[in-house]
Amino acid sequence: MDEFYGGKPAGSSTGKKLVSALLVLAIMAVTAFSAIGIYKLSTEKRTATQPAASEVSGGNAAGSSGTAGGTVNISGYDLDIVPSQVAAKVIPSVVCIQNYQQSQNQLPFAQTLSGEEQLTLAAEGSGIVYTEDGYIITNAHVVENSSLLKVVLNNEEVYEAKLIGSDADTDLALLKIEATGLTPIEIGDYDALAVGDFVMAVGNPGGMEFSSSVTFGIVSAKDRPMDIDGGYTMNTIQTDAAINPGNSGGALVNMDGKLVGINSAKYVATGYEGLGFSITVEEALPIVESLKEYGEVKGRSRLGVTGMIIDELVANRYGLTPGFYVNEVTNENAGTLKAGDVITAVDGAEVSSESDIKNALQKKQAGDSVTIKYWRSGAQQETQLVLISADADETP
Repeated sequence: MDEFYGGKPAGSSTGKKLVSALLVLAIMAVTAFSAIGIYKLSTEKRTATQPAASEVSGGNAAGSSGTAGGTVNISGYDLDIVPSQVAAKVIPSVVCIQNYQQSQNQLPFAQTLSGEEQLTLAAEGSGIVYTEDGYIITNAHVVENSSLLKVVLNNEEVYEAKLIGSDADTDLALLKIEATGLTPIEIGDYDALAVGDFVMAVGNPGGMEFSSSVTFGIVSAKDRPMDIDGGYTMNTIQTDAAINPGNSGGALVNMDGKLVGINSAKYVATGYEGLGFSITVEEALPIVESLKEYGEVKGRSRLGVTGMIIDELVANRYGLTPGFYVNEVTNENAGTLKAGDVITAVDGAEVSSESDIKNALQKKQAGDSVTIKYWRSGAQQETQLVLISADADETP
């Protein structure tokens, strides 16, 4: 199976791979999927880590009071009953995303003969129903290089999908299908989530072959930094709930059946097991809303300079220092910064890549002031720079 490497944990060592949980189908030899372990939950009553006030919509747990369709108190529930209710609630809100691309083996005259482009199912991932009228959240790497996108609902209805917007910097994308009456996911409270809380991952490992699969685990860590290739460092939820190829873009939910994360990647290295990562709903939703309204992410800021990153080898060769070498300053409010300077830090964050600059500006708005440390003529200097509005394709 081909593997997409969507980034790495910030500061990770060489040889440990963060694998995007995307099932790649195109031009493969035989693909084997490991059987997904199904947790058989004990019927013994246990006290969960969630607050006693937490509830799950749905039928009754064995031995609980109330009527069917009521709520179940998390404290003291039967673990083999309540997870099934959570799964039943969430599964209709998780879909399969199919990415069709032009076949790399297509004969040059094939399109002329058929009158249509020859497309091949290249990859499958997961998506989350965001609105009743057909907006679907997924990962950007699930939809990249697509010629045609299809969404398969839990009831196996198939729709062609329009890509509303994709943001590679955060690995998030938004699709739209022409459908109504869908079951949108409920949004959870990330701040209320605690390490040790139970969570479920819902998605399509193996694509449609294992569609609507549910795995169960705990929150292993919160705010775990993950580097998106060429983009930002995103805060993620680390979980031991199994996340496999095809799970990308699927839901990580709490025991209320509410979305707390978007499954994105797993950590692969010899001796490591149970390391899955989900982009937090707290970080994802502002991006999704901007994609929904504008088709792109608005409100980002930039320094207003052009240039390139120079590493230690290049810096030593030309008598410079490592950092971002400034070719041109296009910002009228860049303080004393000028062409030929090397930016070494932005608001205290050291600069060794363009991602470092993006991360330093991630929470900033145009008009905000930042402190720039830069190297000039063998000496470190400092200035204040007023950020300007960023367009999607512009450099820092």
